[in-house]
Amino acid sequence: MKKLRAAIIGLAHIHAILMIRDLEKNSDKVEVVGMADYPPFTEEEFEKRLKMNTPPEGHSVKVWDDYKDLLKQDIDIAIVCSDIKDHASVVEETLGMNIHTIVEKPMALDMADAKRMYRAYKKSSAKLFINWPIAWFPAFRKAKELADMGVAGEILRVQYRSPSTRGPYKLNEYTPEELSKLWWYQHDRGGGSICDYAGYGCVLTTWITDKTAKKVYGLKKNFFHPFSDIEDYATFTIDFGDCVGLIEGSWSTLNNGQIATGPVIYGTEGVIVADRYCPEVKVYKDLVPYQPSPTPNEIYQTEPVTEDIISHVVEFLTEGTPVIEMLTPEFNMKAQAAFDAGRRSCETGKVEDIIEPFQI
Repeated sequence: MKKLRAAIIGLAHIHAILMIRDLEKNSDKVEVVGMADYPPFTEEEFEKRLKMNTPPEGHSVKVWDDYKDLLKQDIDIAIVCSDIKDHASVVEETLGMNIHTIVEKPMALDMADAKRMYRAYKKSSAKLFINWPIAWFPAFRKAKELADMGVAGEILRVQYRSPSTRGPYKLNEYTPEELSKLWWYQHDRGGGSICDYAGYGCVLTTWITDKTAKKVYGLKKNFFHPFSDIEDYATFTIDFGDCVGLIEGSWSTLNNGQIATGPVIYGTEGVIVADRYCPEVKVYKDLVPYQPSPTPNEIYQTEPVTEDIISHVVEFLTEGTPVIEMLTPEFNMKAQAAFDAGRRSCETGKVEDIIEPFQI
């Protein structure tokens, strides 16, 4: 079988490291033609991005000066790792060339950009995929499976919080001046904990409830980044109609013992508890008021997930294997509606209705 030809466009996102590693793992099926940054950027910024966002153990990927020249090299798959604000512009270009496109999470900065991407996808003969690393977390998959089986009864609420982190880069390794120049610490480029971690929560709650949000209330704070206009803590309360989503997206959290990140799925008949760091998913069905949690009624073991975004997309393109729902543009438009409303609410201080995702 002829290898598919791939290119990485944009070197701003730290997940470019994961993409390069996944491409190397699938080198028997994918040829990496090269990677190129997406302008504008200075030579200094380019060198910093190469250092921060490529594997520390090294790589063999050719670096191109001009991404447009790279895209002309008979590319089958473009992998977009630009900052979030540039997602729409890059994706319009790659899909306009009928190049299958993988874009790093979240899909877009706002609903307007998401709709630009969706329109480009509908006009193109190529496919669009949004990479959410949580798609490969075995406990999250098992929690969704159990929820769909009705193990917890009718879903009432889904809770998710980000793990312990102070952001993508350690604050003591770089000066505030150095960090302030990175898009991660610039609100209008998609920096901050909302785009980074509240986005995961919007995806998980939309996926597990299998519903589209109606309205969202958001609150944000900046505790540790006074040099920046981003938030390092945010909460979203999502109204799905007959159930709710509760999300914490934080860059200001230390390790905190045995509190699960979630998703924690509360239903009429039980509670499903998952954690990104634990291979077990626990189900509780007893009610013991005002007492510590009883032991779980059921414990489900999970197996490691061996596939990754690259192998999954390659199997779809070559074998027609179904795409995981979480990666599809149709699903992401629904999750984006909640994300966009929550982000707007953090600015207005009011409950915000969603913008209908498919009124294109």
